[in-house]
Amino acid sequence: MIVQGAFNLLFRPGLRRDFRDNFQMYPVEYTKFLKTGTTKMPEQSASIITGMSRLVERDDGEPITYEDPKMGPKVMAVDKEFALGFILTRKTVEDDQYGKANQGSKWLAHAARMTYEYRAAGLLDDAFTGTDYKGIDGLSLCHAAHTLINSSTTVANTPAVQVEMSITGVTACLDLFMQMKDENGDPIIMNPNKLIIGNNANDLHKALQIFGSDKEPFTADNQDNAIKKRFGNISPEISHYKTSSKSYFFQDDKYVDSHLLTRRAVDFDDTFDFDTDAAKYKTTTRFLIWFVDWRGWVGVNPS
Repeated sequence: MIVQGAFNLLFRPGLRRDFRDNFQMYPVEYTKFLKTGTTKMPEQSASIITGMSRLVERDDGEPITYEDPKMGPKVMAVDKEFALGFILTRKTVEDDQYGKANQGSKWLAHAARMTYEYRAAGLLDDAFTGTDYKGIDGLSLCHAAHTLINSSTTVANTPAVQVEMSITGVTACLDLFMQMKDENGDPIIMNPNKLIIGNNANDLHKALQIFGSDKEPFTADNQDNAIKKRFGNISPEISHYKTSSKSYFFQDDKYVDSHLLTRRAVDFDDTFDFDTDAAKYKTTTRFLIWFVDWRGWVGVNPS
């Protein structure tokens, strides 16, 4: 509870008007790498189904071979609820000389926004361990051996060697996109169109050079930049909220199956306590972050 003792400086004249109680935030970032939407369901569930891979050769008059489509396992997820509030006495508001004590809506709105950003960035930080988020194959978002429903083949969407942002690292990621397969182990077309990096100026400068230069960067040969010619439309997006500043991710957002679904939008409410002459302010929200299919992502986690 905020009482007079806690905010006693606000009851005396002479303080400057600039309290530095508000700073400009970055634009919304989680929408850059998660698909967003709403849900009215208490739980979400999904699966993947795949058809047959090849026809079977037969001799003249030989019966047709019949094969059933394959259904993957059921994946389920439940949203989480988040809430925060504060209490402010009437006397504190009445004696505040600067109108700063009663800013509950602004503070709570900021806290709600930060909750969305940090929780969404948590998917990126968890992408290589799978501690909190696992896909349909029971593995982390980025893994060296994703299993398939109808094939013994495994598929990697993280390089064998975790190389920092560089021509070598980017090339390894692009190679993995070229080796993507469906649930039958058959090749599929997948081309990255997004790059998500950490809050790392060095990686940003390297990414801009790799994808923005017409000539091959970091060399003196003056050769054409093959990466720019093929993937010149990629521009880096910075995640300022993920813990790792060195990890980076490529996406083909046509295939990305990672979501932030809002169950209850950010809601503000207040009430007044008759006995204590105190106002209570709160905000609540419910949302779910999950992924089902790992395709569309390639990630690198340098040490």
